[in-house]
Amino acid sequence: MKLLGFCGILKETFKLIFSHKKLFTQITLAFIIPLSLIFQANMITSHLLISKIFEEKDSLEPTDFNIYKYSNLKFSNLKSFKWAAYWVLTQIAYFIPILILSLLCASTVAYSVFCNYTAKDVTFKKTIAIVPKIWKKVLCTFLVSFGIVFLYEYVLGAILAFILGFLFKGFTTIIAVVILILYLAGSIYITVIWHLGIVVSVLEQNVYGIKAIKKSKNLVKGKFGVAVGMLLVFSVCSVAIDAVFQNFVVRDDLSLDWGIRIGIGIFCFILLLLLILFGLVVQTVIYFVCKSYLNEDFAANSAMNAPQQKATAVQEQLPV
Repeated sequence: MKLLGFCGILKETFKLIFSHKKLFTQITLAFIIPLSLIFQANMITSHLLISKIFEEKDSLEPTDFNIYKYSNLKFSNLKSFKWAAYWVLTQIAYFIPILILSLLCASTVAYSVFCNYTAKDVTFKKTIAIVPKIWKKVLCTFLVSFGIVFLYEYVLGAILAFILGFLFKGFTTIIAVVILILYLAGSIYITVIWHLGIVVSVLEQNVYGIKAIKKSKNLVKGKFGVAVGMLLVFSVCSVAIDAVFQNFVVRDDLSLDWGIRIGIGIFCFILLLLLILFGLVVQTVIYFVCKSYLNEDFAANSAMNAPQQKATAVQEQLPV
């Protein structure tokens, strides 16, 4: 497996999915379809609320609204604030089921691929049974990853945006472009690491949180170019699906018939769930390719072998 490149990983992914069609179909029906529905429902809800927030005019003329004589707010601004509050609440409401379903998808897919490479029998019930044993580890890794992404994307991003506002003026544009490129490269690197870290926390014993991030950082060495290539391809596909759904279904820029809009929506939905499935399998295959590249045993430190190893140790201690 260590010799697998970009095309080889894609071929291996197709092979895995089609050789276990029943299993991956069950995972898709149970977790990926609801996840895809929530993603698209979130797009529609966000569009409706954001359009309310940035609505230029109300049905009535805006009137001055004084509060304790120290503010001079417009009634329309208060309505915008209300819709903004609704939007924040909906994002929080969507985040919880998205988090739960994402963890279930990642765990079941990673375990299914693991069983294939370690010649273990696997069924949908077995993949579900493994979730209670590992969900805390996966959640911990996800929260650590979320914290890192938040600090990088929003805190550092806001600071850089403030700095770039000055650098883009005059002869310092080149410096600003270089900083922007470095920032995007860092974002790609972090994304690759945390995606692989989720797989590490699912499959490896006592490795989660910061340890999983460090482990994935070491694993990806030598195959980083392939991992970045996969990330870029799937990101472009995701952006394209979202753009089509937003423009032709949510906003309906071309004033299409409802039947056509529903058809496009269903098409985008199918593409999205397939993209999620392929993405999850690909990131797990990349994990095994990296392990093979570093000559590490697939099952040597696996969390899935912990019960078996414990039972073996107990048997060895029994008197003959």
